[in-house]
Amino acid sequence: MKQAAGGTQFIIIGENIHCTRVVKREGVRGGVAPDGRPGVRFPDGDGGEAWVPLPESIIESKEFADSGRIKHVMAAVRQGLAGGSEADVAARYVAWMAQRQIDGGADYLDLNVDEISPDMEGRLEAMQWLVAAVGPVSSVPLAIDSPDAAVLEAGLDAVDAGWADGAVPMVNSASTERPEVLELVRDRGTPVVLSCTGASMPTGTQDRIERAEEIIGMATDLDLPLGSLHVDPLVIPIGVDPMAGGAFMDAVSTIRERFGDEIHITGGVSNISFGLPARRVITDVFLDMCVQAGLDSGIIDPVADVAAALDPDRESEAYTLAAAMLTGEDAFGMQFIEAFRAGKFS
Repeated sequence: MKQAAGGTQFIIIGENIHCTRVVKREGVRGGVAPDGRPGVRFPDGDGGEAWVPLPESIIESKEFADSGRIKHVMAAVRQGLAGGSEADVAARYVAWMAQRQIDGGADYLDLNVDEISPDMEGRLEAMQWLVAAVGPVSSVPLAIDSPDAAVLEAGLDAVDAGWADGAVPMVNSASTERPEVLELVRDRGTPVVLSCTGASMPTGTQDRIERAEEIIGMATDLDLPLGSLHVDPLVIPIGVDPMAGGAFMDAVSTIRERFGDEIHITGGVSNISFGLPARRVITDVFLDMCVQAGLDSGIIDPVADVAAALDPDRESEAYTLAAAMLTGEDAFGMQFIEAFRAGKFS
């Protein structure tokens, strides 16, 4: 747990072990292994490199051919499920990813396999394999992440009660459209992310507040303690909605005021900067502003310098320009983009 400026204890849910995550085919992680096969490299612990070779299902995909990117977690999970000699290196790869996030301050490790297969059985097997690969080597609890209650239950079933010194895993997530997940959480005694999703994404501050109140009410009706709830009012990119940053922060502030200090408020903070230049600057400033509004939890990348983001220089030009864009004062980010093009952000 990190301490933000002002003393807030901030809970980090590490987001990186997710089957949507990509690396460049030719880059720091992606490349061609010594045996000539395309793959993903990582440190072997002895000063050298180990390689996860890409399965044929990824090499032959249109996405691999056209995008120049590799869904590296998906590659590792598929190799693990295939068994044989590649399964061990796949397990070591996701264990390395887990340790990097723990070293960065993660309090939970989020595991998501939803893109691994359109088939439910494939997703169940993938979640069970991933939990079994990460859980025994993690010193922090897992966060089992899926919109499917069956996948969530399979992940929880695969957790050993002795892992992470007996810490209880998290469920990510429940919503008003998935009340059965709240019943699962009640029966298992786990903390849970409460998503403010519905038939559509929320619009504006009031919509987020009303959705949050509804799902919190459903949870407390089942006697779930406020301290086990992580409410996610949902971060939408400001490239899609220029007012989304202010709407999220205002919702966070109101939820904190209405429900007090015991409840947790979280969100996928980096979503705010999707599609924009200098994403790290925007995301870091947004994180700090959200913490000031009452956010005490985040689904974020802990490998980035989270400590610096939680204690920024609020007087800097970069902070001022990003804050103006995030609050809607610079509604289309023209001043921020002009400064970026002038090379003012490192």
